[in-house]
Amino acid sequence: MNKITFEQYKSAIKVKYEEKKIEDVSGILLNPTPAQLRNLCLMIFDNSVSKSDENIFKLFFNVKEEGSLRKSMENSDIARFRPIISFLKGEKDSDNSTRIELAAILIDFNPRPYNKYLLNVKINEIGNVEVPSLMEKDEAGDENLPLDKWVEKGFEPKNIGRIEKRKVIIFTVFLSLFFMGYTVKNIIFPEKECMMWDGNHYEAVDCENKKLGPENSTSVEVLNEDLLSLKKIEVNTNSVFFKKGKPIVWYGKSFDGNYEYFNQPGLHPETEKTLKPISKYIIKKYIRR
Repeated sequence: MNKITFEQYKSAIKVKYEEKKIEDVSGILLNPTPAQLRNLCLMIFDNSVSKSDENIFKLFFNVKEEGSLRKSMENSDIARFRPIISFLKGEKDSDNSTRIELAAILIDFNPRPYNKYLLNVKINEIGNVEVPSLMEKDEAGDENLPLDKWVEKGFEPKNIGRIEKRKVIIFTVFLSLFFMGYTVKNIIFPEKECMMWDGNHYEAVDCENKKLGPENSTSVEVLNEDLLSLKKIEVNTNSVFFKKGKPIVWYGKSFDGNYEYFNQPGLHPETEKTLKPISKYIIKKYIRR
């Protein structure tokens, strides 16, 4: 995952939230509470959701494969919505991709999820190639339309020369090949849009094929390539904990209360609590005791 682009994605969601909370006639988004966001999830779900949105709901609410998604939503702990509220209001940032994607659903941000947003950015970059403006008006009275818009409308501008026609054809063929290649790639090599914690590291997995069973309920998330490098490590009295005075090891407690150590900052993959940088106190008390 491109860190800069993901930060742009999060910023775009926050901007959309500022617009949406003013437009929202229900008033829920103006000053949302955890209970209101849970109810909003139920409303969105009842109005039918896309497959990708449904996957996000399943990940966020830790739905068992055989369980009812709506029932899990109704019985969920509303406290899990507090970090989303803090993120939308700009009070506290979040790198939890599942929470970010749920925030996007709640405010109906598009394009979503992140992989579609990233594809849209790439298409816009391709579309920024300079093409001549066409001064002829179409039947609806539009003028100065870029070439791709003329093609989209199905009109052939009047008095367009052979060079301009060739550019239209090339541009159309290029877009067709681009989308055809993207579709074929996803059919033959389905993109792994999720990841799960596999003992001591994250593994990218296919959301459609991966069973979200109870044993995986705390570890399956929307893919975040920045976290694929997160690893649980073994430390001892000979381990190097600092470089140039800065910690290079982070720690957190597991569900059973044991200290576990990692190679980079982030959230504990099971408890989802923020990992802390190693300190001389922790080293002395729990490692070199």
